[in-house]
Amino acid sequence: MIHVKTLMVVFIILLLLSSWYAIPYDPLRVSAFILMGLAMSAVSIIVYYRRLEFLTAESVHVSLFAVTLGYIVNYLLNIPVLLCAFIAGLLLIYSTQYMMYKGLSQEKSSAVIVSSTSAFSVMLMYYALTTMPARYSLSSIILGDPLLLTRFDSSLAIFFSIALFILVIIFIREIIETSIDPVSASLTGVKVKYYDVLTYTAIALASIGFLRLAGYVMEHVLMLLPAIASSFYSSSLREHVVDTLLLGVSATATGFAASLLLNTIPTGLTGLILLLVFLLGSVLRREK
Repeated sequence: MIHVKTLMVVFIILLLLSSWYAIPYDPLRVSAFILMGLAMSAVSIIVYYRRLEFLTAESVHVSLFAVTLGYIVNYLLNIPVLLCAFIAGLLLIYSTQYMMYKGLSQEKSSAVIVSSTSAFSVMLMYYALTTMPARYSLSSIILGDPLLLTRFDSSLAIFFSIALFILVIIFIREIIETSIDPVSASLTGVKVKYYDVLTYTAIALASIGFLRLAGYVMEHVLMLLPAIASSFYSSSLREHVVDTLLLGVSATATGFAASLLLNTIPTGLTGLILLLVFLLGSVLRREK
């Protein structure tokens, strides 16, 4: 049986080789895509420990609605797309949080938001495609393509990835601790609701900010699977955090390098790599 840590060494090698091969092709856009993997995997960790898989799936539906709304508002009022998208998306995610605080389950709260945003998204997408087709690319939002980003958007994505990664890493221990026993944490003076808001905000920002990079289809995978897959290879919290970050960033780097060789989209290959690591981990865990 392959030693599980050997696989992590393999991914370090793949990260270095893939970066060496892919970055010269387009340093700015490739770096944006790889760093997105780092930020997404950091968010994946808090999703895993807070058990917010339903909310995360919801956030992707919210991001499609919010970004489409942002394009329309930008077209009509010349307000920046991301500004409008972040405001609309955060309000919807916070609405889910409010419903959960009022006693509605995560599943039902998410179902309400997903249903409403899906209906409005269809209407908004139809309006955007028929009214402003030159400004709105549905395929880039659904599939994701870093090579279609402008230099400004790529630079913004790099800054956003680093900022989101730092934010999550700074508070990751507190977020995880409050997820284990929120009542005891609250009794000791920890502001549990503060870390709840921080968690929901990080998920919303990731799903909205990376929609054009990752695409609507693959955002679910990039935010959910890294932490789940790496849990098969970790025996402690510290190992799990490190392994998840390593897996996320190496998967995006390898996915982009492979897409250049195969002339296909990098997001799909990144998802396949994560899936293969998950399947291998489940097999190795079963053999123990």
